[in-house]
Amino acid sequence: MKSYVLDASAVLAFLSEEKPSVVEKFAKILNEAKTGRAKLYSTHLLPLEIGNGLRFSLTDKELAGETFRKLFNLPIDLVAFSFPQLARILELSYHFQTSFYDTSYHLLAKLRKGTFLTGDAQYFKKAKGFGHIELL
Repeated sequence: MKSYVLDASAVLAFLSEEKPSVVEKFAKILNEAKTGRAKLYSTHLLPLEIGNGLRFSLTDKELAGETFRKLFNLPIDLVAFSFPQLARILELSYHFQTSFYDTSYHLLAKLRKGTFLTGDAQYFKKAKGFGHIELL
């Protein structure tokens, strides 16, 4: 079974339907998950990052609330890290010169032997050598 790790940039792009190519790719992955061919994961911070992204990208609070509620219908398992894993995330974030948040998604993909799906081209460029990553 395939494993995918989704970051806030990928999920926000899907929920806001702002990028047709991301929506199409995400829909295929959702179909894989719904038919049992894939498992979707993210970090336990995903809802916080999505909420923050909506807060600062949408001025219409009703639309933001509607979009946020869509998140909870997605079949994404949220994962918390152990202290040793958090220490590894910090180490890697210094190595790649990336944010702790972005690096946490990537390490989760590596730990799950899956693919980290991101919409963040800057992160992708810096950390693609670590493997287990695909730019949406």
